[in-house]
Amino acid sequence: MENILISAYACEPDKGSEPGAGWNWAVEIAKYHSVTVITRTNNRDSIEKELAVHPRSNMKFLYYDLPDSIRRWKKGQKGIQLYYTLWQAGAYRCAKKMIKEQRYSLVFAVTFGTMWLPTFMYKLPLPFIWGPLGGGEGVPGVLWPHLTARQMMVEWIRRVNKHISVTNPWFRSACRASKALVLRTEDSLACIPHKYRDKCSLMIETGVSEEICNKWGEGVKESGRAFVVSGRLVGFKLIDIAIRAMDIVVKSHPETELRIVGGGECEKQLRKLVKSFSLERNIAFTGMLPKEESVREIRKALALVVTSAREGGAWVFYEAMMCKTPIICMDTSGMHILVEDDGGIKIPVADYDTMVSRFAEAMIWMLEHPEQAKEMGERGYEAVRNKWTWEKKGLYFEELLKRTGLDNS
Repeated sequence: MENILISAYACEPDKGSEPGAGWNWAVEIAKYHSVTVITRTNNRDSIEKELAVHPRSNMKFLYYDLPDSIRRWKKGQKGIQLYYTLWQAGAYRCAKKMIKEQRYSLVFAVTFGTMWLPTFMYKLPLPFIWGPLGGGEGVPGVLWPHLTARQMMVEWIRRVNKHISVTNPWFRSACRASKALVLRTEDSLACIPHKYRDKCSLMIETGVSEEICNKWGEGVKESGRAFVVSGRLVGFKLIDIAIRAMDIVVKSHPETELRIVGGGECEKQLRKLVKSFSLERNIAFTGMLPKEESVREIRKALALVVTSAREGGAWVFYEAMMCKTPIICMDTSGMHILVEDDGGIKIPVADYDTMVSRFAEAMIWMLEHPEQAKEMGERGYEAVRNKWTWEKKGLYFEELLKRTGLDNS
């Protein structure tokens, strides 16, 4: 059993995305080792409430945050990149003090899972593991003309970072110092300098618990003729593709519905687009819904439609697979890994108009082949049970330690 130091900026139980990733990686590693997690003070209440109900003797937490004078100008996602960088610097200083008082076998930096924001844990005199890392999952260039100006700027920065790491000048130093690098997709693996790729392995950063998977998979899948889009309504999600595809679908299947679950900066523009096609009867915007209700929408759907041009291990894919709802998506980035070839319809990336036509064709196929669509949902459910549980990630980490000689066995 090792004594492992984990840096997890985001770390909260019963959450998805980054907070859930930080918490669950730590929990799974603690099944085999003693762990100390450095995380934000902001996460303390939810962590301590969970530990009061489910004590974990192998887990300790050190809470660190930046001074109030700095925290005050961080509003939600605004300023988060700079705030995260400053937090990493402070967390590193805390870790330096800790390792003088207690012996650790290695340090593992998890969350935010992007190589374009820094960690300084590689500077510690300990073996260093970094990941799962994303950042290589950019919007394919053929679709850039249909992004918002702000999103196009983000994509330019992503593209520049692949050659000169502007937003993380310490990137190559961290790669060089690491014993192992974990990448979430092949797109991100391609961003690692060739001389460090022998340290790399692939693993999506998010997962599900076996308990929830079994619970959600109970019973027979019920589905009508409605499709669902679920997530933030932002530029790179290209939800207008789904709306334009529906304009084609309703010509042969006029009773078909599309339910758009979520909110965001593009909602007003998307509503205008629906109105311009006179699709108000077929397309409904639900706004942001509580988790239980958004999952219910996915459970009832004929298919989850994901028009996003880049994703990592987005939680919505797991929700669909656990609900036995097949997925229609682009065949790129995280979708390429998570969605089984026989668990949905993955559409090769092409120009915008072609994507509209192909999404429409896939939706029509689902409508006309409901039994085969149901079988796809069943296969997606088996895939998430067999490949994408948190328990499997804990076993992966154990294998990683053995491969790198860090298990001391």
